[in-house]
Amino acid sequence: MARNAKNKFNKNLNRALKLVGERYVEEVKKTLVREGNNATGRLVKSIGYKIVDEGIEIQSTRYGQAVDAGSAPARSFGKVSYEFRDSIIEWAKAKGIYPKSGPSTEGNMRKMAYAIASKIQRDGRIGTQVFDRVYDRLEKEFGEQLMAAYSKDLTEKLNNIKVKK
Repeated sequence: MARNAKNKFNKNLNRALKLVGERYVEEVKKTLVREGNNATGRLVKSIGYKIVDEGIEIQSTRYGQAVDAGSAPARSFGKVSYEFRDSIIEWAKAKGIYPKSGPSTEGNMRKMAYAIASKIQRDGRIGTQVFDRVYDRLEKEFGEQLMAAYSKDLTEKLNNIKVKK
């Protein structure tokens, strides 16, 4: 019963959180595409949100954080996983990137992907910071929407309090 009362009390806030989540995800996706970070489409398709308690949790593929935040150099490098190598091959093909020398055989593509992966492990990767940049751009608007919704919920709650005699 308490959970239902809480949800009823936060109906305006939950509605505003849904709108903010949808808008934020839409803007992140548009920004990734506009800036050319959508080679295979998997990252953009994976971005979503869910409302958790009285907040929003942004979701994406496992590598979404590395694309956004970048990565530090690996402490020990040299061994490249097949998954990492194959992801780089998929990305390279989608971007039209092929080995400079020799034919674009599967073996040459693997060698090229291994070289790219090794460089990322050795030097790290600079991130896009797209999640933060979109948030910074929309923070004031989102804050106003959420505060107005919370204020409306609070006003409704106070108006429904019955004075005990």
